[in-house]
Amino acid sequence: MTTEYDDSAENNDPHTALCARIEKVSAPSMSSAAKHLLDALLEKFPTSAALFYGSGASVSSHEDPTNIIFDFYIIGPSYDALYDSGMLGLANKIMPPNVFYFETPSPEGVLRAKYAVLTLEHFEKLVSPKTFHSYFWARFAQPCRIYDPKNQMRARLENALAQSIISFCANSAGLVGNEFTAKELWLAGLNASYKAELRAEDSDRASKLIESYGDWAASVTAPALRAAGFTVTTSGEKLKISESAKPAAFPWRMRAIAGAGLSVARLLKGTQTFNGGIDYIAWKIKRHSGIDVQITDWERKHPLLGAPGAGLRYYRLRAKQKNA
Repeated sequence: MTTEYDDSAENNDPHTALCARIEKVSAPSMSSAAKHLLDALLEKFPTSAALFYGSGASVSSHEDPTNIIFDFYIIGPSYDALYDSGMLGLANKIMPPNVFYFETPSPEGVLRAKYAVLTLEHFEKLVSPKTFHSYFWARFAQPCRIYDPKNQMRARLENALAQSIISFCANSAGLVGNEFTAKELWLAGLNASYKAELRAEDSDRASKLIESYGDWAASVTAPALRAAGFTVTTSGEKLKISESAKPAAFPWRMRAIAGAGLSVARLLKGTQTFNGGIDYIAWKIKRHSGIDVQITDWERKHPLLGAPGAGLRYYRLRAKQKNA
């Protein structure tokens, strides 16, 4: 039997239904390691909140948090409040986001994170239909946690995350026709977003992610499409939209073309903003190969100039390790 999709038993407004789902998913308590990192970070940004996603968000209690790089977005009220440097604020406005490396001691050992920085207003714009490229709205259509100890931004962040899902589903609908499952739409959209960022993901990466999210795709896709203006009916796991979705192949090709330049530009900018990045790379090398490159203070101060020397030491140490 085919029926009109019911977004919520209490309220049939699709955006409200999305926010209710986001509130439930983003609220659970996080690990002690993640909380320790976030508390330390928010000491640096006392007027801010944080979004928490990626491998750190899904880590189970038996995994060692010192082997994880946690991923955070620090969301602040203004770039003046976030930075002492006007140049950093300007860079964040022109080519968002700025990305930094952070580590802190804890009872569990040294904890590490990458964190990006945006203002709340800028974040709201970047996940809206006004933003053509998928970099932000494809990321935050996926489930994440909100950490807002002062409860100053939670409602607006929930609305912005709902808008991410709406933007993602609306832009992905044209990839799967008028009848599809939620998983089919998310597979098509996530794989297209990887190509738009030149991300070398395994062919089954998107499928594994969707499975790890449980009923996320099934619970948010129909209300997101309805919020985007589609009329949605369901038959079992199948969703059907009565309107023809706009052709999506050409826009996604354009996102891939634009994404190539954006990816290179973000990498180049990251060499200037990713403070401590050379230590992060050395840690990764030691973790995967057992080789301790031992970064010098001069290399930390001049990472672009110091990187070749550190790389040469690595190759010498690796050759010595092989010959031992």
